Amino acid sequence: MARNAGIRSNRKKEIIEATIQVIAVHGYHGTTVSRVAKAAGVSVGLMNFHFDSKDKLFEEVFKHLAQEYMQVWSERVDAAKADAWSRLEAMIAAYFDRDVFTGEKLAVWFAFWSDPELRDKFRDAATAVERRYVKELEQQIYQICIAQPDGVQQAKKVSVRVAAALSAMIDGFWLQALLYPKTFKAKDSIRSCLAFVKLLDLYYDQSQQLAVLEKRAKETVKE
Repeated sequence: MARNAGIRSNRKKEIIEATIQVIAVHGYHGTTVSRVAKAAGVSVGLMNFHFDSKDKLFEEVFKHLAQEYMQVWSERVDAAKADAWSRLEAMIAAYFDRDVFTGEKLAVWFAFWSDPELRDKFRDAATAVERRYVKELEQQIYQICIAQPDGVQQAKKVSVRVAAALSAMIDGFWLQALLYPKTFKAKDSIRSCLAFVKLLDLYYDQSQQLAVLEKRAKETVKE
């Protein structure tokens, strides 16, 4: 019985992976049961046994990609050092991990985001997934902020804004990788993301200088 369950699980995974290949080539509307069955090397009848509708198949594909990414994210963050910069670097690197960052999988993610039908069906689930990782980014950026001199006061506001901008940068790099796969370099993107967050040092340094100038100006007025 357990053996049969294992066989069914493996077969479902093979069909899901075949579906990813077909979506990457043909998009949502071009992904048919017969094309997926052919790519997976199974009969249409077996396809219908495992997935009773195209919507159910796409739902399982979305879950598969989300769970796969969650595992990569968790492994990278768990392996990182405890300090905020190390954890943040691990989180950013997870977006570009070779297990999740492939041409086929990028094409499928963008199909979920760009196709009106898929976007409407999976909007809530996709938003929940994205929000979870942005919150994790916010937490590490917050720790970086409060370590700065006078960084506590606006740390929450700054961390939310920086995490939102960082997430948008990563989305942009994903799109670049999809459009220009031959020239795109993940390492350069990771460096750019970290350099962007490093601008916090300049922000707080200038804030300190501005505070000093304002204090001197007030003292001058009193004199």
